Amino acid sequence: MEGKTQEPMTMSGPQTPTASSYITKSDQKTPRYAWVIWIVTYLVSFAAPLGQFKLVSIPLWFIYVPGISPEGGFMLDAAGFGMLMTVVSLIGIVLAFPAAFICRKIGLKWTVFIATLGVIVGGAIPLVAGTNVTALYLGRFIEGLGIGLTGVAAPTIITLWFPEKTRGVMLGLWATWVPLSITLDSIICPGIAAAAGWRGVFTFVVVFATVALVLFMLLCKMPETREADYGVEGGFIECMALLKNKNIWLLAVVFLIFIIGQTGIVNTYLPNFLQTSPDATPPGFGWDEQSAGLGLALVTSLGLVFNPIGGHMCAVLPHHLKRIVPVIASLIFLVCFYCMFQTDSVPLCWVGIVLMGICGGIGGGGLRPLAPTIMHQSAMAATMGMAVLQFAQCVGNCFSPIYGGLIDSGATY
Repeated sequence: MEGKTQEPMTMSGPQTPTASSYITKSDQKTPRYAWVIWIVTYLVSFAAPLGQFKLVSIPLWFIYVPGISPEGGFMLDAAGFGMLMTVVSLIGIVLAFPAAFICRKIGLKWTVFIATLGVIVGGAIPLVAGTNVTALYLGRFIEGLGIGLTGVAAPTIITLWFPEKTRGVMLGLWATWVPLSITLDSIICPGIAAAAGWRGVFTFVVVFATVALVLFMLLCKMPETREADYGVEGGFIECMALLKNKNIWLLAVVFLIFIIGQTGIVNTYLPNFLQTSPDATPPGFGWDEQSAGLGLALVTSLGLVFNPIGGHMCAVLPHHLKRIVPVIASLIFLVCFYCMFQTDSVPLCWVGIVLMGICGGIGGGGLRPLAPTIMHQSAMAATMGMAVLQFAQCVGNCFSPIYGGLIDSGATY
């Protein structure tokens, strides 16, 4: 595939592997069935992060805080809780580069099937095993298939079904799958846990993923053509040679630091910090589960708003000024972490939460589109550039147990 067929950068964030079909290669209107494809693909995509982040909105069922954690939980320390988030990312690290090749080998539909089946099985294992910590970790590891494969296969399906004039918008809407699922987790899961414990939350996610998968398998189909290019050119070894570009690795370092703060710390530990008693060591604010969940929901909701703004900034700035986007995100980071994790002022904490939402949106929406800008030689180069950022994201998620270990040692949040 020539570089001129490369997928345009979307203003809303994640760039997908370039893919083409008879729909994308013509000027025809968007097929009616494309809207069905988008709905079922979005639902099945949504299930993966819904499962990944279901724990962070009910942390006291997993982290033992004397006198506060409910009975029937797992009684882990903060580092153990962070490891629950890390094991989900381990498969993502392994699959970051081969994912596009897996899609080509077994097909997009079956790739999504395996990914979502991982979410279902991974959530069902603890339901069967109860508070067995080993089973919990095993289930989380299997759940990692969801994020690891869906992030490549799902947007490629959407790309195949939408012509250029509507493709960017629909991919931008699909890019809300992670922040919107975290928002839903933060709002709904505390109430479910209050009524049915952690099992109720796990059951909710398993049922949602099962229904979404059934709808997807029944309704999803590829465009009626023998030509379907998934943006995968050459063999795996040949494509790895594209990664000699030092600038993509510099971007990966910046993105890694961003993910450490956004996902490794805030998305994982903010609700626990807000629920921790002011008298505990380390101290928090002592909010209830619903209020703490709303705090994280505000972060992710603002991210939904500022994600396209970050993408727009990246799109309109001249090439030599695009570095302004990570600089802005970094400056906001310095302020929001101080405001958010201090324990002297509730209003100042809310200021930090708002700034984190803004920073998360600008950073996520503005950093990802830089990858295909740097790796612009061909469609496959852009795909591999996004794989580098996917790799950096999964590695950044692995910082959670390190931060949790610092908390266990007595350091403040």
